[in-house]
Amino acid sequence: MGDLQDIDNGRNEIASWFPERFAATATDPGGGVEYFWWHTFSSRELNSVVHTALEGNYDLQSALARLQQARTQVLIDNSQRLPTVDLSPSLGIDMPGGGIGTAIDGGSQRPRQVWQAGLTVNYEVNLLGRDTFATRAAYNRALASEFAREALVVSLVSEVARTYFEVVALNERVAVAERNLAAITAITQGLQVRLDRGNATLVDVIQQRILQNNTSAEVNALILQREQVTNRLATLLGLPPSAVSVDAMSLTEIALPSVDPGLPSDLLCRRPDIRRAEANLVSAQLDLSAARANLFPSISLTGSTGLGSLELADILSPRSIFVNSSATLIQTVFDGGRREAEVELATGRNRELLADYANTVVTALREVEDALTGVDLTTRQYLALRDASDLAQQMLDLSVSSVERGGLDYFQLLEIQRTVLQTQDREIVARLGQLQASVDLVKALGGTLAAAPPEDCVEDPSSNAQGEL
Repeated sequence: MGDLQDIDNGRNEIASWFPERFAATATDPGGGVEYFWWHTFSSRELNSVVHTALEGNYDLQSALARLQQARTQVLIDNSQRLPTVDLSPSLGIDMPGGGIGTAIDGGSQRPRQVWQAGLTVNYEVNLLGRDTFATRAAYNRALASEFAREALVVSLVSEVARTYFEVVALNERVAVAERNLAAITAITQGLQVRLDRGNATLVDVIQQRILQNNTSAEVNALILQREQVTNRLATLLGLPPSAVSVDAMSLTEIALPSVDPGLPSDLLCRRPDIRRAEANLVSAQLDLSAARANLFPSISLTGSTGLGSLELADILSPRSIFVNSSATLIQTVFDGGRREAEVELATGRNRELLADYANTVVTALREVEDALTGVDLTTRQYLALRDASDLAQQMLDLSVSSVERGGLDYFQLLEIQRTVLQTQDREIVARLGQLQASVDLVKALGGTLAAAPPEDCVEDPSSNAQGEL
């Protein structure tokens, strides 16, 4: 009793860790991101990619197989609470015919046949709820497997979305780098013409060619990176690398979902990893109760009835009916301390899973806090870089005209070109960070912003689980 009470106290203490920031009521608890939250990015290609991942990812298929095993184990454990009924038809042959000890007395030496057909019922009384505890523990382990599958789905979809956005960002970065390379190449050609006319120096041309070659190398590096990320996306989808391609060319085509940070604290309980940790803890408590119940005696009831006769033709006659019944009380006197050790083992398992549960909650709180901060700061970063990119492009357009008129030094133009290239690339990376931060927030909130869950996320131990053991 004391051990379970300590564990429950620990769970209550963990519940008090949720800060007020997460306790505010959302303006629209049922709105925001739906269960198919990736649809809110308004990308048909992303929807198709996620659908493919949910059907083809091998880790998810393994999780489904584990879930089926856990559900089957519940049926196995539950069957142990029920009586077993055996049908036992038999034919026996005895010699000597008069029975044991009659051979030397001149009894019949002919074999005697005994025909029997009967039913035997065995039932072990569920004292102190031992079998009930075991069944409920198995049920909660099945729940934990279900929550593990849900956690994997959330993690998989989040990783697919993040990786898809990364491929789109690389498509855009490659396109921007190629446009800049084309512009730099045109300027290089123009400088070469001016050099031939004596209006530019060889140093100017060499500097421009260095920039052109560096930009070309960067384009190739981005293409390589895009191929590697696309291959990673293919693995998430359960497909070979050559079977995956991403057509979207700009992150600006992808909508940014609006996520309300004013969330009820119960929403964190929707995180499948927290629910899995709690289900495992509940099952361990029930295992402990079952181990304690196993310290007490067990009662076994056995009954059989049927028909028996020395002649097959007489087996259906009323005189062939027989009935046997017995009740047995079994108390283990010596087992080398095995049952007491099982109680200690279950107690230790409880404390381990309580620590795991606490760590899961702390991690969830950190991830939500990080995600909220990430959404805010990446949005500010993107807006600032978007404005800077517009200004840099405007400055470049003015500078090219000024150079052609001889009003701007070439080295200033070179620096402006570098600035434009870097700023545009950083803008794309910032947009990627903004989208990925939104994915991280949805993932931290359990993959949905639907209405708050019920008060109890999983089955709590009943009074019987703590009981009087």
